[in-house]
Amino acid sequence: MERLENRYAIRRILKSSDDGYMEALKIYNESTPVDIKTNSNEITYWIDSYTPSIAFEPFIFVLYLDSKLIGLAMLGYLTNRRIFVYDYIALKDSHRFNTAYFAYINLINNYINMNGYKVDYFTVEISNKNAGKDIDKESRVFLKLLCLEGFCAVNTLYCTLPLGVDNFESCFEASLYIKKSGDIISSVTRETFLNIVKGIYYDYYETWYSKFLSSGEMDSFRKNINLCFKEVEDSTISNPILNVNINECALLSSLSFDRTDGIIPAQKRRINKFIPIIFIGLLIAPIFIVFGYNWILEKLQIPISSVSSIIGSIFGATMSFLIAFFLTRKKN
Repeated sequence: MERLENRYAIRRILKSSDDGYMEALKIYNESTPVDIKTNSNEITYWIDSYTPSIAFEPFIFVLYLDSKLIGLAMLGYLTNRRIFVYDYIALKDSHRFNTAYFAYINLINNYINMNGYKVDYFTVEISNKNAGKDIDKESRVFLKLLCLEGFCAVNTLYCTLPLGVDNFESCFEASLYIKKSGDIISSVTRETFLNIVKGIYYDYYETWYSKFLSSGEMDSFRKNINLCFKEVEDSTISNPILNVNINECALLSSLSFDRTDGIIPAQKRRINKFIPIIFIGLLIAPIFIVFGYNWILEKLQIPISSVSSIIGSIFGATMSFLIAFFLTRKKN
């Protein structure tokens, strides 16, 4: 008999020298479009330089399928605002299917929950170039995932900030998708939305680039942040309650999207039907062995009490070896 299985796993990277990080970073660089790609040297810097006093905490995960490294995920945790920002889930082209994305999102959320991080909102920035018709491949894939994961686009102006001073393609009109922890929302207050945007702009972007730009470049970058935030603030000034688009999934069918409904090859695992028989045998065998020893000792006229401790030790060691041997074979 055979069984098929896939084993998804994640491992958080805590320093750039951790096994698998450089290999995962290579997959990220090869699969992420330039207009949404953060400089990999900057990611490495923040992994090695993070301290609890910083406004955000970087979360970098290496992604595995059946013990093979296939990608990298990156999030930022805005500590004081209890907000997680999804940045990237980069997979090898051969594994860019819904099943893999959902498995990794679930594992990441489990990691966050099991380690006691307090979360009010999850957020994702998604390109909305040309009213959503001219967006990059990664954003197209994420749109489907987000709607199925319960994220909703806030129905108001939002724009992404540039990724540094030399990535001229990275500043564009976007939509901010949010998900409230443990609940489904149909609207959000203006104050909550501006708090989220302020966290992304200042706690995340400004803090991130403060380590890579000169003082003059940083002044210019900060002015850009202030301008963008002012535009978002002004666009919502007459709307104390902002609606969110909860029908995005229904709209997806009318757009052209990359296929992500493929099948990931499963690993074959052979089930050894003789294992249960062997264990039953190991349980019954001691009874016959004891009778056998007793019969032999009686024929040799040797009192069983004089050798019982020796026999017990030999018997126990033999049984332990056999059980360990078959358990090891079963795992392999």
